[in-house]
Amino acid sequence: MFQIEKIGLNKDAVVVVVIGLVLLTGLALIVVSALNGSSFIAILGVSIAFWSVLLVYLTPTKNVGINLLNASASTCGSNIERSLMEFNLTGQGVYLPPHNLQDFESSLVFVPTEPQTPLPQSNQANDKLFTKQQNGLLFTPPGLALTAMFEHELGVSFRKIPLPEMQKAITKLIQKLDFAEDAQVQIRDRTITLEFKSSIYNELCDETRKSQPREHAQVGCILASAFACALAKATDEPITIQKDTLNSGTKTLTIEYRLVEPLPKRILSQRGNVKKQPNRAHQQEGDALASG
Repeated sequence: MFQIEKIGLNKDAVVVVVIGLVLLTGLALIVVSALNGSSFIAILGVSIAFWSVLLVYLTPTKNVGINLLNASASTCGSNIERSLMEFNLTGQGVYLPPHNLQDFESSLVFVPTEPQTPLPQSNQANDKLFTKQQNGLLFTPPGLALTAMFEHELGVSFRKIPLPEMQKAITKLIQKLDFAEDAQVQIRDRTITLEFKSSIYNELCDETRKSQPREHAQVGCILASAFACALAKATDEPITIQKDTLNSGTKTLTIEYRLVEPLPKRILSQRGNVKKQPNRAHQQEGDALASG
């Protein structure tokens, strides 16, 4: 089992504290100038106070980009929810690894029409909703854009980050993007658990659970989906989101992933035989015509 924990101050809070201290310094200088009758100190104090107040309004915020990602994920999730309901699919979505895709840097979620369906291969995973075999649907993950943003911040594709190094990468992302207070990563056999404390995505994931229940249960919310894409790339194995839970008391979002076990050869051979068997009714019809 591997564990990584990062605890740090919120960067926005640090900025506000620093600006507040500068503002107090400016006000203190104004008070001193009033007591001493110094116009120079008064001008200095007013200038410092003015610029500190101006910085409060000019300080850039990360919420603009995050809100755009949230809106994009919400729209994508609504389309997935409608498709799952229309085709009455109940299977768990599988995040395909790079070797199952035509574009290694892309990501797709495969939702099968029935259990134990073989995953589509790279020549079968196309840009259409249905697979070529019509045995499941292919969706663009709701967290794909967020994954791309993570890779941009790291300066490297998740395909080039081994799983143990992925844990360090997640900690680095939190430090740079400040989307959670801290994170824990646990790996046990084929199960990977991520825990995010006070994540800015807590509210959105909880809202997805309520408004898009099937999409949330089968494909995952934006944060769960983003790291499912990342883990599928890092391990080059298919990934499913088993569950995610939000502890309202500790504000901790826990996401559990599972590396998909390959189907036994016996099942694959049985499915191959089923496809090769001729239609019995057509065969009987042909025999009758032949005898006639």
